[in-house]
Amino acid sequence: MTTYKIGYFVGSLSSTSINRVLSKALIRLAPDDLEFTEIPIGNLPLYSPDYDANYPPEATALKDAIAAVDAVFVPPSMTGPFRGL
Repeated sequence: MTTYKIGYFVGSLSSTSINRVLSKALIRLAPDDLEFTEIPIGNLPLYSPDYDANYPPEATALKDAIAAVDAVFVPPSMTGPFRGL
């Protein structure tokens, strides 16, 4: 059986975030062939075009984490505009 790696974002740093609760429920209900990994965003610096030529290590780690999974789940509240990212 093939296992698929799914990365997911939680748009809040709160341990009781509704998106964290939603993500954990999705993981519990998902088939066994899906392996979930939270892609952390809490240490990302605020966006600045000054970084475009040379990404900070936290941004590079984010890009690497996305590249390492087969799919990314984005909770509903994160499908709108990103604030400060």
